[in-house]
Amino acid sequence: MRHLPIQQRCTTGFTLVEVMLVMLLIGLLATTVVMSFSGESNEEKLEKEAERFQQIFQFVAETAMLKQQEWGLYVQNERYGFLYYNNKDAKWLEADQPVSLQQYKLPHDISLQLELEGLPGEDDNLLSQLDWQLDDETKPDEKSKVPVLPQVFILSSGEISPFKLILKKTTNLTALYSSVSTDFAIPLTRTAASTEQP
Repeated sequence: MRHLPIQQRCTTGFTLVEVMLVMLLIGLLATTVVMSFSGESNEEKLEKEAERFQQIFQFVAETAMLKQQEWGLYVQNERYGFLYYNNKDAKWLEADQPVSLQQYKLPHDISLQLELEGLPGEDDNLLSQLDWQLDDETKPDEKSKVPVLPQVFILSSGEISPFKLILKKTTNLTALYSSVSTDFAIPLTRTAASTEQP
């Protein structure tokens, strides 16, 4: 039986240090690839929020027509939600079903601005002629995060009071804007994320 010299036996494989070094490099490369592909860009995050609002609003407008019920949208700096008019109680109530209609709080770096005036067709809108009166019992509570009346009306006839909702994402370098708007009815118009304010 032939025996290999000791020097030849030692040089035929990899050392433990070499194997560990290769595994470390593969791990670092895999981490870099995952981190670069898994994170959404700021534009994608802003457009995702604008798309969510557009889809929920479309659902509410269709629900209003199907149920022949009046609905409304309220917007605050960092949140929005929907109200519906309860004929039995003769007042606006917060929508809580389905869960997607409950008040929605945006991520901390995205804010909202609602524009209702100066939009095309504002004077021709029948909703501008409505005068909602509040009695003393239904005056808004300053601490409440849900208003007594909506800012945008979504009627069972399919008419929607004109509005433009501007979403603003604040980043370290610059601000990004996207908007969702309508003149009278669905579908809503949505703009892509951009550094220019719509």
